[in-house]
Amino acid sequence: MKFRCRMMDVIAMRDFTNIVNVISRITKQCTLRLTPDELCFSVSVDRASMVWAELTQTHFFTEYIMNGVSEEQNEIYLEFDPTMLAKSLGSLRMTAKSVKIKLTNKRQPCLTIEIELPSLSLESRQCLHDVPVRVIPRREWAEHRAPNIPQFDISVDMPQLKHVKHIVERMKNMSPRLTLEASKTGVFALKVDTDSATVSTHFQELQVWSSSQRNQEDKVSATIDIKKFFMFLAWDIVHPDGVKCNIVQDRVVNLFLHVADYVKIQYFLPSVFT
Repeated sequence: MKFRCRMMDVIAMRDFTNIVNVISRITKQCTLRLTPDELCFSVSVDRASMVWAELTQTHFFTEYIMNGVSEEQNEIYLEFDPTMLAKSLGSLRMTAKSVKIKLTNKRQPCLTIEIELPSLSLESRQCLHDVPVRVIPRREWAEHRAPNIPQFDISVDMPQLKHVKHIVERMKNMSPRLTLEASKTGVFALKVDTDSATVSTHFQELQVWSSSQRNQEDKVSATIDIKKFFMFLAWDIVHPDGVKCNIVQDRVVNLFLHVADYVKIQYFLPSVFT
């Protein structure tokens, strides 16, 4: 197995760092799947997929070399603490000139981060970090594959995340649960129930991509953990081109975020019973 890559573009380094930072706030254990074409960060809760983030390697890296476990199975699966990787990449905010990431073996497998920082002298400064990883054996790969996408009852564009975040920040102090509701007419609603009232915010004229509802008045909804939804809203830092909210009635909410054609993020929130 071999993995080595290099980033030199300032925007690519910023985007990569932001993605890792958001994942580090969600979990203390994540999986990184490496293939010749992309990197996939995966987060699971109780063996159910919560986050699946696909990054196209050609956008982020000027150099990308990987050889998997075999020619037939040209993949590598690594498990690690994303908090450690996020801290290691912190130096990229200091106008780094480049960063190299490679899979090494230093008493144990590591992702070694070599960051080149500018210097007043002729020689640049080097910042080195080792992030311990576990190489996941092939017998466990099936547990870390891409999640199955269900057939949704409705798929609708979400409003800008920064607007939603402002509203949900207030709502999460009222209730631990949030109901997302959408209709065929392009109305999207956020609702919380308290002992004394129901508080809701409605957004209108949103793009509806698909709907199984026959009547215009019919609505699809699911009630989810409001704190987990609020964590998703942190993805606003990557400035997505669009976010779709996909709902299976009273079962699951799937949030699909994309940045151009080089970042695609799936976020799954199961319905909770009130």
